[in-house]
Amino acid sequence: MTRLLSSSLSGLQRLIAPLDVAIDLGTANTRLYAAGRGIIADEPSIVKIPDSAEIEPDDVLCVTAMTGQEVVISPLHAGVVTDIEAATSLLKPLLRRTRRFGLIRPRVLACVPTDACEEERAALIEATRQAGAAAVVLAPEPLAAAIGAGLDIGSLYAHMLVDIGDGVTDIAVIRSGNLEMTAAARTACSDLHLAVRRMVSEQHGVWLSQHEAERLTRRLGVVRDAPLALSLLATGTSCETQRQTVVCVSSQEVCAAIAPIIETIVGAVCTAVRDLPNAMACEVIESGICLTGGGACLRGMAELIAAETAIDVRRAAAPLHAVIYGAREMLTVGAATDLWMNA
Repeated sequence: MTRLLSSSLSGLQRLIAPLDVAIDLGTANTRLYAAGRGIIADEPSIVKIPDSAEIEPDDVLCVTAMTGQEVVISPLHAGVVTDIEAATSLLKPLLRRTRRFGLIRPRVLACVPTDACEEERAALIEATRQAGAAAVVLAPEPLAAAIGAGLDIGSLYAHMLVDIGDGVTDIAVIRSGNLEMTAAARTACSDLHLAVRRMVSEQHGVWLSQHEAERLTRRLGVVRDAPLALSLLATGTSCETQRQTVVCVSSQEVCAAIAPIIETIVGAVCTAVRDLPNAMACEVIESGICLTGGGACLRGMAELIAAETAIDVRRAAAPLHAVIYGAREMLTVGAATDLWMNA
C-alpha cells in the first residue's frame, strides 16, 4: 500500500510540475522546444499592431513593414531585445501553448548572445516572465549551438564555433564544457539584406521586402568578386508610384553592396583566431571551426572563412536549428543538475 501511494504521489507530482521549455529568441525567427513535445514553434520574430497605434520615435528601427491596417514590428535588434512590450506580445501566445491545464506556467531556458550587457539580459528575462514564465535562466547561444552541432564540448581540446545569426555573429572557443574565449560582432545576415535593400532603393528607386532581399543574397551567395554579369529579377515597391514593380539588378551591384558586411563578419572571425593564445590556437587549427546560423547556409561563406583563417571550416548538419537543439539537450541535463535552483 505504501509503495502504491508513493507511486501515485510521484505520478501526481510529475503531472502538476511545470513544463520545461527552451527558447531561441532570434532577430529573424523564434524557436520554442517543450520537453516531451518537441519543437512546437518556429515562427518569424515579428509582432503586428494596428496602424492607428502610437509608435515611439525610438521604435523606428524596429518597424519592418507597414500596410493600410497594421504595422509590423521586430522586438529584437542585433540579437537582443530592444522592445520589452513587443517581445512579451511575441512570446505570450507561444508560452500559453505550454501551460499545463492552462494554469501551470512553464520554466524557460532562454539563449542569449555572449556580448549581451546586463540591461539586455534583464530585458530578455523581463519579457519572458511577463509572457508567462514561472522561472527563467539564460544560456550562451554559442554554447547551445555547439551542443546542437554535435561538438564534444567536454573535450580537453579546444573547439571553435562561429554562429552567424540574423542579428549577431557570435564566436566562442569551448573546452571542458567552458567558454574559454568569446567574441561577437553585431553584424550578421540582416545587415546583408538591408544593404541589398538600400542599394536597390538608391540605384533603382524600388524598395524590396526583407524576403526578396534575402532571396537575392541567397541566390548569389558570398563571393569576393562578382561572377560574369548576371541579371537578377526582383519584385518590390516603386518609391515613386508606391506600386508593385519588377526591377533588374546586376550581380555586381549585389556583390558591391554586401562586400563591406562580409568583410566585417569574416574580419571578426579572423581577429578572434589571431587573438587566441598559441596553445589554444593550435588546438583550434587541429579541430577546425564549426559554422552555424543562417550565415552557414550562404554559399561560399564556409570556404571564405577557411581561406582567410587557414583553418578547416565545416557547416553544422542543421545550422538553423543548432541553438534550439543544443538548448533542448541542456534542458535534459538541467533536469538532473538543479538548473532552476537560482531562477
